[in-house]
Amino acid sequence: MKNIIALSPMYTEDSNNLKKASINSPYELNRFNAKWNVPEEFRDDVIAVYGEDIYAEIVSDQCGLTLLKPDDNWLSLISETFTKRKISYGQLKQNIDQENIFIKCSDFKSFKAGVYEKITDIKGFDSLDLNSMVFTSEIVEWELEVRCFVLNNEIKTHSSYWRNNSFNTGPLSETEQKDLSEFFNNFIKQYSETLPKAIVLDFGMIKGKGWALIEANPAWCSGLYACDAEKALEVIVESCVKNL
Repeated sequence: MKNIIALSPMYTEDSNNLKKASINSPYELNRFNAKWNVPEEFRDDVIAVYGEDIYAEIVSDQCGLTLLKPDDNWLSLISETFTKRKISYGQLKQNIDQENIFIKCSDFKSFKAGVYEKITDIKGFDSLDLNSMVFTSEIVEWELEVRCFVLNNEIKTHSSYWRNNSFNTGPLSETEQKDLSEFFNNFIKQYSETLPKAIVLDFGMIKGKGWALIEANPAWCSGLYACDAEKALEVIVESCVKNL
């Protein structure tokens, strides 16, 4: 039996880096074809998937995979000790009268997450399902944002991706590294049992408030930024479970 990881047919820097990282690994990354269909003869050998969330869901059904991810409302249940901001979870229609808030989809990305003066300003609002579930939160200013690929309560690889209002994958300072590690350890001690063993956690620094949890994302569809692709690949594999 081969250890195949089904890779999205969409060529991206992340998927290309994972493909290179697999060369000396026990895994075979295969894009198959552009129809999002894994041939029958390969389905038993597919142990994981990586790509856009909808692609991953379709392939997981074909190949008998369970894709690990947090509960949909998970972020709203985290203490403000770690989020440093109020976060609510509910239907889009419950937020129609809200103004000047941050809003994002809880599952598939039906619209771009961001700060909106009015909910109706969302592009394509008239076509959205008002019963869809969303997160809303007060507006904060992030000075730094960091992506962490986590396996068995340990950060395997991490990368900054946003600093001072611009995209930035530069290394953390020694102090930032130390403070992130301390914050993560305190967080994971309290919430490890609420998370799958393989997950991507984003942390950052809020202006005037310090380190905070941004969100959790499934490893099987998360971008790498400057993370070590070999280490990220191990987390991705463990984020997919082959059904017996």
